[in-house]
Amino acid sequence: MKYLSKGILIFIVFVGCFSCTSTKQLKITFTEPSPVDLSNQIKKIGIVNSSLAKSEKSYSNGLEQLIVLEERWLAEKGTEAALTGLFDELAQDTRFESVKILDKTAQKTNDFGSSPDEATWQQIALICEKNGVDAIFSLASHDTETKFSFKKTKLNQLDMMRNATEVSGQEITLKTLIENGWRIYDPNQRILIDEFTTNEQVNASAKGINQVDALQAIDNRRENLLKQSKQSGSAYGYRMQPRKLDVYRDYYAAGSQKMELADAKIENGKYSEASTLWKQEISNPKTKISSRACYNLAVLSEFNGDLNNAMKWAVKSYDLDELEDTRLYIKDLENRQTHTVSPKRLASTEFLD
Repeated sequence: MKYLSKGILIFIVFVGCFSCTSTKQLKITFTEPSPVDLSNQIKKIGIVNSSLAKSEKSYSNGLEQLIVLEERWLAEKGTEAALTGLFDELAQDTRFESVKILDKTAQKTNDFGSSPDEATWQQIALICEKNGVDAIFSLASHDTETKFSFKKTKLNQLDMMRNATEVSGQEITLKTLIENGWRIYDPNQRILIDEFTTNEQVNASAKGINQVDALQAIDNRRENLLKQSKQSGSAYGYRMQPRKLDVYRDYYAAGSQKMELADAKIENGKYSEASTLWKQEISNPKTKISSRACYNLAVLSEFNGDLNNAMKWAVKSYDLDELEDTRLYIKDLENRQTHTVSPKRLASTEFLD
């Protein structure tokens, strides 16, 4: 029994040692540039609907006719909603002095295409000049497609005595795909700045005695379609904005007395003092400790927005101890170096045990 108790004690000590992790996490918030690179000379934006009307869809029965009529309505109202969504998003961007939706009836705004010729660029430039804008954001295409399906179901219906009885019925499911194609034209540089397509799907279902009754029982479908169309325009406008991203980096909080002391400094926001302690450990005779110190200095450099210095320390750490985690960290830093807006630190911290 004495030996059993001793064994349990050793096991508890063993588990306790390894349950205390040697790393903690530092949350770094940084800004990634927008997917669309707009010139600083573009201050005034004109938005146009240059999408071409689709040919009328055929239908074979009254139910399909109702659905086609809905799509025809969405073709008109949905494009207006998409343009409004884009306008609302761009109007909040302080880079732009003005944003306006140009009246399609005021000028010819057919599809300008992906590779405008000389005459088309002149047309785009003329529209910009007449409306006092520097660039054109174009809803180049708009398309909707609705697929529907039915299945048998049961539903409650009141009889003449106002009693609920279960009767056979139909359940319809509508899946509407809304596709908007967007382009941005810069007439001064004569370049197509961006070309992007958004795809959104709106689902709806309802029950009825028959198929037409089930279709007419769907609530708020038009409202939901317009809402999604507007969000499509807003989502495209959001592509103009830089994005804030959070990344969690492990750093070593143990291994030596100075490493533990440096961890306490980090938790108290004394980053410079932690850096000093880690730099003292670079010359530690134990490779593991010196490698960890270099790694921590890389993480702190990244936190401070100095990616070049972070890369230097990360490479030095890998040269010392060739850990796979360090190699992957170097890859992450390489990727960040190609997508970072500026070296200015945009970071906050969060500590996790």
